[in-house]
Amino acid sequence: MRVIQKDRVSTGVTGLDEMLRGGLLPGRPYLVSGASGSGKTTFAIQFLQAGVRQGERALLVSIDEPPAEIRENVKSFGWDVGKIRILDAHPSAKPYSKRVSLVEVAAQSAVGSLREARYDAGVEALKRASPDISVQSLQLMLKREMREMHYSRLAVDSLTSLKRLADSSEDLRRSMMSLLRFISETHATSLVIAESPSPADLEPETFICRGEIRLHKRTISSRIERFLTVEKFRGSAHDTIPRPMVITEKGLTVNPHKKVGKGALRALQAMPAYYG
Repeated sequence: MRVIQKDRVSTGVTGLDEMLRGGLLPGRPYLVSGASGSGKTTFAIQFLQAGVRQGERALLVSIDEPPAEIRENVKSFGWDVGKIRILDAHPSAKPYSKRVSLVEVAAQSAVGSLREARYDAGVEALKRASPDISVQSLQLMLKREMREMHYSRLAVDSLTSLKRLADSSEDLRRSMMSLLRFISETHATSLVIAESPSPADLEPETFICRGEIRLHKRTISSRIERFLTVEKFRGSAHDTIPRPMVITEKGLTVNPHKKVGKGALRALQAMPAYYG
């Protein structure tokens, strides 16, 4: 018999809360990893959406995609994302940094409602022309926003892009450690989105985050199969068995009572980073 714990934070993903014995432990950061197209951004929006439905304040830090594109992508799920706040953290303000600091420019207008997000060709051109962003400036932007508004849910999408776009003059590892520690101290239940870590690298997020949920997407027998694993979940018992996952018209759904097929299991066992 599985014991479901109280005082948990729902992920919003059908079936996953049962794997986590009721949901996430509140006020902690969690890593959501996976390959491109595995459903990580959908997971993040679904998590934030579950919060706003319960009257919580939710903030998405968007680095990968323009807010308007995210809004259009989730329309197919029928979600009302108007109450999700979004911090557009892509460095479109960089060209102005000679006159005013990046933090001052970005913090003035970076945060708004996801419903209000609109595509702006001029802003997108600036983003393409100025690929660098400071991790420190993002941390200051986030610190200011968290101080002004009490968010109980936070999602950063994605840490991988932040590393790739980071200012080359910055001590990246130290800056990332500082950012992740700050996130862990906000008392918000947070999702940090990233590509699956390399077995050879011990990235800061892998040991600072209190748990890791990994989304898998594999082509098996000419068919795409999706499944989910809970790699770690500190402070709680959890389901360690890989479970099938699908993306439906309602978002991500996990079957917590079914095991993955033999082909999927072989694909997992062939990658030592997933076990051990």
